[in-house]
Amino acid sequence: MIPLEVSSLNLTNKIFLDINEINEFLELAIDSKCYSIFYHYNYYNPEEYIIPLEWYSEYSNDFKNEVFRYNTHIKSLDFACPNRLTLFILQHGTLVGIELQNCWLENDGIKEAEEYIELLEEKFYREVEKINTDREKQHKHDENELREIIFNDSEFSYCKNQHLRYYYLIDLLEKEDMQKYKYLLHPFGAPHIGKVKMFMDKTWMLYKEYKKS
Repeated sequence: MIPLEVSSLNLTNKIFLDINEINEFLELAIDSKCYSIFYHYNYYNPEEYIIPLEWYSEYSNDFKNEVFRYNTHIKSLDFACPNRLTLFILQHGTLVGIELQNCWLENDGIKEAEEYIELLEEKFYREVEKINTDREKQHKHDENELREIIFNDSEFSYCKNQHLRYYYLIDLLEKEDMQKYKYLLHPFGAPHIGKVKMFMDKTWMLYKEYKKS
């Protein structure tokens, strides 16, 4: 038999047999008079396991040390080791094969980055709660500050519809001294939907009340 490696599996017609032994499947392939057998390896994605800096940059050194140890361990692992082998033959355009699992990360108790960071945040609950509270306060402060700037800009009074208000704010945030407010509105969305639209709808309502006072 000729073994042929494939880079991806795109066939829609697939049948996977309840066979856990390679030799048993090879015997089936021979009995089916198939002289080519295809194989495909699947691998873990290391990017799903490494915790990125922006997830923990605001936390304490104790928290960061836990992440550092986790990331160091992840980087020491051999991600070239496959976690699944698919063997198959083709019969009348249908993939007939077996899947052999090698869940070596799960077997070693290794968790994906999102799951591990959640466990750490539970462990450092008080610290995380304080940072989230401070972040919410800063968010509210920056929102109010941005609206105050808008209220004092005479150009804003001409923004009578959503489209004008949307592009007014987009242009405003491109100014060098205004870019610190961008985080409040990402992703921007479109003039009729998204964070900018919601923010400017409320801003326009408050602006009209502001002008009355």
